[in-house]
Amino acid sequence: MKIDIEEQLNRAESNAFLEGVPGATFFHTAAWMESLCASFDRLRPAWITAREGGRLHGMMPFCVSRRGPVHSLAALPFGTYGTPLSPDPSVRSALLSRYLETAASPSCASSSASLFGMAESGIPHRPAGARMEECRVIDLAGGFEDYRSDALSAKKRQICNKCEREGTVVKTLSSAGEFDDFYEVYSRGSVRWGGVHPYPRSFLAGLFGRRDEGVLFWGAFSGSEMLGGHIDLYFGKSAQAWQAGMSPRSHEIGISSYLVYNAVREACARGAEAFNLGSSGGDEGMIFFKESMGGRKVLYPVIETRKFWWKPLRRK
Repeated sequence: MKIDIEEQLNRAESNAFLEGVPGATFFHTAAWMESLCASFDRLRPAWITAREGGRLHGMMPFCVSRRGPVHSLAALPFGTYGTPLSPDPSVRSALLSRYLETAASPSCASSSASLFGMAESGIPHRPAGARMEECRVIDLAGGFEDYRSDALSAKKRQICNKCEREGTVVKTLSSAGEFDDFYEVYSRGSVRWGGVHPYPRSFLAGLFGRRDEGVLFWGAFSGSEMLGGHIDLYFGKSAQAWQAGMSPRSHEIGISSYLVYNAVREACARGAEAFNLGSSGGDEGMIFFKESMGGRKVLYPVIETRKFWWKPLRRK
């Protein structure tokens, strides 16, 4: 088995591999990597691949960000999942080993890898910067009706029923005007989140153009007014709640609950087995919300490395 780093990967080959491997998510696809690199100038795509006889047996996508003579690695940027994929556990371990070796090079200032779905025992040569992170995941094995009756809390079920009775409409967005309305709601609400938020308009616009590849922008409407919106990512057996934006009035009605409810229904219709509500950063209110929507805690490893000289240099 040959383990190598490739800076270009055939899109058709990559997608065919991902369709047949457990654990694949939208974040592993070319659509996500292309969107990232088109919107953020410093990011360059790379894949650690495992091949035998030229055939792809495993892959781990990551991004390289260069700053002068040094660089940083992320699998993947913005806290999304860069877990190595292969049906063979030994290949997954070999892919991650190569990533950690690359991160240890003298010119690599820092690295991060979010390894959702990978146990601690699968991490070779666990570095000191590893920690366990948590998210909330809804099990969809029983389908939507089981989710609605058994996983969703009684209170959330009442809220969603009330939204339906009162004519709140949730639909997928498709026009440029609807995207404009979504971005306005999202950008106003996300300023307080810090970090890269709000994401650049060009980044979300690029994703909006990939609706045929599993990116759905949802809007919740009262008449013509958009009360809130969601971005959810669907691929294979996985679905992911990624970003949301809510107007002040949305909280009175329970729009955030109704949006998740509809996104889960879509995931079940697509044959997804799990809907990941994402991490909550320790926010107890957010954890309560996600658990009341049926999410259960799942732990996954996050590996971070940083050279001792990087932080002072970065300040200059």
